[in-house]
Amino acid sequence: MNRRAGPEGGKTNNKTACSERTCHSAGGVAYRCIETPGAPKPQVQIALIATAGGRRWQLPKGRLRPGEHPRQAAVREVWEETGLRTVVESFLRCIEFTYLDTYRRRMPERVHKKVDIYLLRVVGGVLTDRSREVEGVRWCTPQEALERLTHPNEQDCIRRALHFWP
Repeated sequence: MNRRAGPEGGKTNNKTACSERTCHSAGGVAYRCIETPGAPKPQVQIALIATAGGRRWQLPKGRLRPGEHPRQAAVREVWEETGLRTVVESFLRCIEFTYLDTYRRRMPERVHKKVDIYLLRVVGGVLTDRSREVEGVRWCTPQEALERLTHPNEQDCIRRALHFWP
């Protein structure tokens, strides 16, 4: 494959005529446990965010800042997008995928994205759509989250998190 330097210093594949870049993000499965009188165990609730006009439900996540560790970025992004204060309990998985970014571009850009997903216990805050990027937020049971989440990789994160809860 013949490659050359493309716009903004990225690599360009002559066959597809688009530049390439990598992006590292982090986020998480932010959860709380609700005690219900008479219930044998607490009910787990997971915070989800909506984007794309409320059509796409997903886990809160976003890009790392320069020098930031993915664990720190996950906690920060959940706070910025949901208003929830969290602590990291465990690493769940790394999701990797490639997509074509055409947003506000004359030439499409191929993006290889890596997203580190953590299990995050909510320790404070109030669930709210604080960010301009977020069009809705909601608490869901794990089953509701599995049904609402748009991306299968994020559904897998919920399944992995199930092993940590009572």
